[in-house]
Amino acid sequence: MLQHPFLISKLSYFSCMAWKDYFAFSKRQRNGVLVLLTLILVAMIFLIITDFLPPSQSTADLSYFKSDMAKVKFKHADSVRQIVMQEVDKQNETKPVQGSFIEINSADSADFMRFPLMSPKVARTIVRFRDALGGYYSKEQLRQVYGMDTACYYSMINDINLDISKVEKIDINKATEKEMTRHPYIRKKLAKAIYDYRKENGGFKDIKEIMKVDGMNNDVYSKLSPYLSITK
Repeated sequence: MLQHPFLISKLSYFSCMAWKDYFAFSKRQRNGVLVLLTLILVAMIFLIITDFLPPSQSTADLSYFKSDMAKVKFKHADSVRQIVMQEVDKQNETKPVQGSFIEINSADSADFMRFPLMSPKVARTIVRFRDALGGYYSKEQLRQVYGMDTACYYSMINDINLDISKVEKIDINKATEKEMTRHPYIRKKLAKAIYDYRKENGGFKDIKEIMKVDGMNNDVYSKLSPYLSITK
C-alpha cells in the first residue's frame, strides 16, 4: 500500500498536539470571541425582557378624521390667472398704484416701482430690455423680461399703456452687421445673412422680402418685423 509523505507528516503533526492546543487563541482572536459572545448575550436578554412587556396600545383612532374629511366639499381647481389675480387684489388693497397709466416706452425704473409686486431689479431690467429693443410694441413683451413672473405681470397689466410711435426701427438697407447684432431678436448669424443678402441682391424692396434670408422663420419675423424699416 502506497503512502503519501505529505499526508504522513500531517498525521504525525496532529497526533503530537495536546487537546488544549485546539483552544489556544491569540489576543486579537480572544477579543473577537468575547465581543461576539457579548452581542449574543445582549440579544437573548432583550428577547426575554420583551416577553414580559405589555402589548402596545398606540393604534391611532382615525374615525374622527375620516368623518371630518367626509364633510369637506372640494371646489373645482381654479386657473392660474384667477389665483394670481386674487393675490394681486390683496396686494393692491395694501399698496395701490397712485396716479394715471404708465406709458412703458417712456417710464423709468422709479415709475415701475409704483406697482405692488415689482422689485427694483425687475424694474431696471424692464428699462434695459426696452432700450435694447428700441421700445415695446406689445404689452406681452414684458413677459420676456428676465425675472418677470406671472403675478408681477398681472399686477401691472391693467395700469400701463404704450406709445408704439416711440419704437425705434432698424433700416435693413443701411444698418451694418454690427448694428443689427445689437438687437436682442437678431443673432450674429442672422445679421450676417441679412447683410450678405442685401449685398448680393442690391437691397430689400419690402419688409417681407427678409423672409428669403437664411435663418429667418415665421416666429422670428413676427417678433422682429415691427422693428424693421427700409429705404429704397
